[in-house]
Amino acid sequence: MSLNILMIDVVTLKKVTGLHDNVEEKLVYPEIKAAQDLFILPMLGTALYNKLLTDISNNALAGNYKILVDNYLIDTLANYVLAELPIGLNYQFWNKGVASKTTDNSNNPSMSELFSIADKYKNRAEAYAKKAMYYLKQSASQGLFPEYLNPGSGIDTIIPDRVAYTSPIYLGEDCGTGIKRTYAEKYQGNRPTCD
Repeated sequence: MSLNILMIDVVTLKKVTGLHDNVEEKLVYPEIKAAQDLFILPMLGTALYNKLLTDISNNALAGNYKILVDNYLIDTLANYVLAELPIGLNYQFWNKGVASKTTDNSNNPSMSELFSIADKYKNRAEAYAKKAMYYLKQSASQGLFPEYLNPGSGIDTIIPDRVAYTSPIYLGEDCGTGIKRTYAEKYQGNRPTCD
């Protein structure tokens, strides 16, 4: 879904995180949208993600879907946004190029410090995502969230991830079977049972 529907607004983000009130909202919105598309969509799968965005857009989020968003996805998304923000806030595009903002009363962090901050929040977000995935798996096994189990069948369908953590080292995709999965098996529904 390419609509600019956000699961969390900047005011809520500032309430649930340490993001300062004086941060310009226009700098945060793109990071919220990117975090949703890059991290929440793969976690939920196409059908459930689109249902949640439609319900949010229509102000119709209720029941178990509201519980999912309020109790699991807000914390996950907020921390993914904070993982994306350090570079986005520190380096901005201007008509003369990309520049780093400076202030009179503070020091700019080094690039390695920015990456450390981002890693801290990404690790926290992955922990919340793991909790959300457990909730989704348990709830889906009880008949809730049918969209999670049936994300769709089109070539553009995103199958929900079953693992919350990422690894910078490629460890293979054999699911313990010794057989490597193809692109179609991994992303288009022809998955071996490795969850």
